[in-house]
Amino acid sequence: MFYTYNRNNDIADYGADKKLRFDAVLKIFQEAAIVHSASVGYPADSYMGSGTIWMLNRIMIEPIEFPDFCKKLTVTTWSRGLDKFKGFRNYEIKADGEVCIKGSSIWLYIDIKKKRPVRVTPDMVTNYDSETVCNMGGRIDTWDRKEAEEYISEKVIDLRPADFDINGHMNNVRYAEIVSTVSRHIDFTGHTIGLFYSHEIKPDTKEVLTRYAETDNSKVFSIYDKDNLAFLCEIF
Repeated sequence: MFYTYNRNNDIADYGADKKLRFDAVLKIFQEAAIVHSASVGYPADSYMGSGTIWMLNRIMIEPIEFPDFCKKLTVTTWSRGLDKFKGFRNYEIKADGEVCIKGSSIWLYIDIKKKRPVRVTPDMVTNYDSETVCNMGGRIDTWDRKEAEEYISEKVIDLRPADFDINGHMNNVRYAEIVSTVSRHIDFTGHTIGLFYSHEIKPDTKEVLTRYAETDNSKVFSIYDKDNLAFLCEIF
């Protein structure tokens, strides 16, 4: 099942250059997953008190171009499969009918109390009606996420109350905002960007440490909560 909708442009999602921001792409993908899940019987509030939740493990994004504010956006998302405790979801954003951004993600179905994955239910497999279409060639499935051996710069980022969501941790979109803040010198257009969520950052956290490295094949941004690697972004 492919789920498609037209999105009203939100002025807050666009930068001074009138282009859609990188972190806003994550926001759109997050919204798409929520509305699609609600359409097949799993609205966000259905997880409240259920003891289980979907948590984003990793996502890859290919921005062919970041559309400007004048273009009309159409968003498509679909499940490309559920396997044991994993869910695989893909995305596509069109601007005035032309594909401009593609995405692919892997989610983990988590028992909140035990903090470990649990199997998806047979009803979920049926209701999500997955499509065996991967618009990014399955690269996310083989991505070897490694910390850089040496970092060339560091920056401490203060966190705000608004960074944390109803699930009691820093929202996925906020990580992309931090990456955007410390990578202003990089144009993401035409690259593949991999985001890996490793460790929850809780609301009592006051600051995080960002680190930047360059390798022969990629650029790496890491976010640390004290000594714990919380997040890794690799730009190919």
